[in-house]
Amino acid sequence: MVNELLFSVIIPTYNRAGLIEKTIHTVLEQVYFKFELIIVDDGSTDDTEATILPFLADDRIQYFKIKNSERGAARNFGVRASSGDYITFLDSDDLFLPWHLSTAVKKIKLTHQPPAFHLGYEMLHSDGRVDALPSLPSPVNDKLLEGNFLSCMGVFLRRDVATQNPFDEDRQLSGSEDYELWMRIAAQFPILTFSEVTSRLINHEDRSVVQTNTTKLMTRITILDDKLQRNAKFMERFGNRLSVFTSYRRLYLALHLAMSGERWQAFKSLIYTVRQYPYVVSNYRFAVALKKIVLW
Repeated sequence: MVNELLFSVIIPTYNRAGLIEKTIHTVLEQVYFKFELIIVDDGSTDDTEATILPFLADDRIQYFKIKNSERGAARNFGVRASSGDYITFLDSDDLFLPWHLSTAVKKIKLTHQPPAFHLGYEMLHSDGRVDALPSLPSPVNDKLLEGNFLSCMGVFLRRDVATQNPFDEDRQLSGSEDYELWMRIAAQFPILTFSEVTSRLINHEDRSVVQTNTTKLMTRITILDDKLQRNAKFMERFGNRLSVFTSYRRLYLALHLAMSGERWQAFKSLIYTVRQYPYVVSNYRFAVALKKIVLW
């Protein structure tokens, strides 16, 4: 029965001893309490284990420490250890709002147990400013060609979908492993979206996406493109719009290169985006990248 759903919340973590305690509390404070929490410690060298141990008195929580293998592998480990009807992920520096799981139950009931769906989230900056995620179409599948608008903590996967579609564990893909998975899933199932904000992404200076190395980013985007273009289901579903996908990936790269002061590389990447998909010039990110290149 929908009202008896068990959720598996999977937290991969690495050296987040100073942050993960608050994250765990936001799971335990859910008003819908039929869940299991699986924490996968990806080889931390700080006090993460000592921080987590007191929480293990709650029999809903499991803790595993594995050899460092990156987030995709840690999440896959958690899925294999899980029992939930639906699986969702939470990074160890982000937060659930108290109604996160109860809202998910309502949406599952409303849409008759969908394969995949996403709840809204907001971003909290260090200065206290809060940004809400822009409204997304539902299903969001085609929109995802333009970029990764989904958060791991907002995505819920039905158990069969999660177990049959693991994260890619290639270390060089780390940082885009979630996007690669969403695109594979989008090639097979509708991904519904709901605007209710039920979680909070904490934007801090140590966040991995903030500390992006541009050389690694270029490699990552190339690997992402290659992996998806070798995926038969992705090509069957999105092959006729491949130029849109590759154009927006290069626009993302151009923006990061421009922000890093690599103006010539950013300009070349921007030219590539236009050649692939001329309509990209109407996207606000194109204007931002061009402004940074010209005015830096």
